[in-house]
Amino acid sequence: MPADPTRSQVRISLVMSALTVSAGAVDAVTFLGLGHAFAALATGNVLLLGFGAAQTAGIPVARPAEAVASFVIGAAAANTVIARASGRGRRWLVLVLAAEAAALAAAGGYATAVGGTGALPGGAEALVAALVAGAMGWRSRGMLEAGVPEMPTTVAQITLVKLLADVLSIHTAPSPRLVLVRARRSATVLGMFVGGALGALLLRSGAGPALLAVAAFEACVTAVYFRATRFRPQPVRA
Repeated sequence: MPADPTRSQVRISLVMSALTVSAGAVDAVTFLGLGHAFAALATGNVLLLGFGAAQTAGIPVARPAEAVASFVIGAAAANTVIARASGRGRRWLVLVLAAEAAALAAAGGYATAVGGTGALPGGAEALVAALVAGAMGWRSRGMLEAGVPEMPTTVAQITLVKLLADVLSIHTAPSPRLVLVRARRSATVLGMFVGGALGALLLRSGAGPALLAVAAFEACVTAVYFRATRFRPQPVRA
């Protein structure tokens, strides 16, 4: 019996929701613990660069610039890999997720070895932030290729606006597709919030252990995605 397409979409939505939580956690760790720059939210880094260029007091330029550059390098690397692997089916997304988890684990392991549960020296902090931002650029390119509507996993601005428009609209009998779309939008916004809160809490144990925890979480998500073929519908373009 063929798989229920609605159930397949719900399952992939659960995977994307988990990745949204991890992106929020990573941004919390990098912004609060690694020099006030974002890893996943490239828009925030561009704004910080603008503030710094205007010589706003207390706003650095080096760390946001480093984060943007690392993000771009990560996205470019993922683009090359996806271009070569996309013809082999949906297994390419497993590779993307596994590589991201490995990069986060490497960053967390290095940070833990150098700083333990305390602050990192400047050079180590910059290296860890660059690794994490590169991993998020890598992931963002993968999510673009996956094309799961309403679930970019790293940004929430437009999703929040669409969700508000849904709430203010009058629908007497929403279709199952509309219900799923609303659920995805809600999960994206809520996932980002939950991830940010969890990341801030994890940071109390140090940036390294926090990143290791996020990497372990992503490894679990990747393992579930790899083993459960029902989580892997064909990509749906918006």
